[in-house]
Parts: sequence; C-alpha cells; structure tokens
Amino acid sequence: MRDFIYIIMTDYTNQVIFLHVISAVMWVGGMMAILLITKTAHKTVSDERRLTGRARLIKSYFKFLIPFILLSVITAIFMALGYKDNAYADDGFVLDMRSMEIYKYITMKGSIWGAMVLNMILMVWVISKAEKADCKLQKAADCMWLVNTYLLPLNIILGLIAIYIGVSIRHAF
Repeated sequence: MRDFIYIIMTDYTNQVIFLHVISAVMWVGGMMAILLITKTAHKTVSDERRLTGRARLIKSYFKFLIPFILLSVITAIFMALGYKDNAYADDGFVLDMRSMEIYKYITMKGSIWGAMVLNMILMVWVISKAEKADCKLQKAADCMWLVNTYLLPLNIILGLIAIYIGVSIRHAF
C-alpha cells in the first residue's frame, strides 16, 4: 500500500491536490451558500413551511456532499502519508525537522476536518429532530435556529481555518 501511495503522490501530485482543493471548496463554499440561502429566503413564509424547505435543502446538500467528503478524506490520507514518509523513518526516528513540523500542521488540519464531520452529523440529527417535531423547544423552527445560528457558521469558520492551513502547508514546499 505504501508503494502505491508513493507512486500516486510522485506521479499525480497536482491531480491529488486539485481533487483535495475542489472537495474543500465544494464543502465550505456550499455551506456558505446554504447559510446565505436559508437566512434570506422565504422571509414572508410561515415558520413551519420555511422549516420544511430549509430542512429539505440542508439534507439534500449533505447527501450531495458525501462523495466530496470521502474524496477529501482519501486525498488527505494520501498527502499526509506522503509527508509522514519524509518526516519519520520506519522505526519512528525523525528524518527531517521541517517535514515533521509540516506533518504536525497536517494532523491539526485533519482534526479540524474531523470536527467538521462530527458537527455535520449533529446538524443532521437536529434537522431530523426538527422534522419529526421532537424538539423540546416551542416549535420545530427553533431547532433550525440552532443549525443556522451556530452549527453551520461554526463549520464555515473551521473550514476556512483548515483551508488557510492547507495553503500554508502547500506554500512551505
């Protein structure tokens, strides 16, 4: 497996990075678009009808996003293992301090994307509770308030931070 990753990262580096960046753009850019649409659309429509439209929009976006998340994870693993091979020997000794420092940033970036996935799972759970009217709040629209006010903006901010770290890492080489 290691040889396969080495061949891919040696021969197709630009393609792997391109796919990784495209998946990040679709994820974070799509969340920005969803937030803008859900904040501004249907101001005159009743809360319950607006809830249904928002919930359907966000759920269908998350379904659309699954292949891009998987693509991001796969390309991230390829790139991270490529950097790890430059930083550490098979027995765990440090080969290059600069590569080791970059690998630390890669690990931090992966943790951020992992937190974003967990936040998306929480959003799907909240939306499904809102659709079933299981919210303990006054009405189901209040659950969507949690998604639109806190959870979606949190993912956008985390995504922008991760993209910035990724650009910084790429610029290091």
